[in-house]
Amino acid sequence: MKLLSTLLAAAALAMSAQASAEVNLLRNGSFEEVQIPSNSTWRIYNSGSTGIPGWTVLGADTQLTRTEFVPAAHGNQWIDLTGIYGYNKGLLSDGFATEAGKRYTVSFDLGDFHAQGFRTATLALTVNNQPRQLFTNIYEGGIMDWERKSYTFTADSNITRLSFLGVENGSLSNNAVIGLDNVVVNAAPVPEAETYAMMLAGLAGLGLLTRRKQNQSI
Repeated sequence: MKLLSTLLAAAALAMSAQASAEVNLLRNGSFEEVQIPSNSTWRIYNSGSTGIPGWTVLGADTQLTRTEFVPAAHGNQWIDLTGIYGYNKGLLSDGFATEAGKRYTVSFDLGDFHAQGFRTATLALTVNNQPRQLFTNIYEGGIMDWERKSYTFTADSNITRLSFLGVENGSLSNNAVIGLDNVVVNAAPVPEAETYAMMLAGLAGLGLLTRRKQNQSI
């Protein structure tokens, strides 16, 4: 009985450690640290600006937008990568600690606006100097159609930076509204085989103990 309890406790501890790894490594992924005044619905940040904590503006103007104007995916604010209008604008994250060779997942919400002509959006994600990855959202409904995207990468250094740019992608793009919100980076490794083995051994032992007690009561 003592061995059974030890196996179950060890497996639970291992799985708890895995869950604790799912902490956002990125600062200000929902763009809430600086609040737009209530008398305004957006704020423009120009190229090179670090006015959005945790981020640097790339390309040209980028727009921080309040929920009252167009609903955010998470919290009260979101980023329009097109700024006023245009492509190849966006954000570069501050560097966050990673371990070279380990795998990480970045997840984010990509948004489309309901107005005709704005109903597709494509952004490019680049991790350090790795090849860029394109993500597209085709409008399905609502004022702002948010779709969750994710990408798993292998870190190539001890410091990682992410860039998000609104890009032209033929009919799968527009130059007026490309939404970005709720950016999360975490290391979420699959539990090791030993963890599953301990859990299965514990459950098997529990089943055996239960059957033994049932047989004794007959």
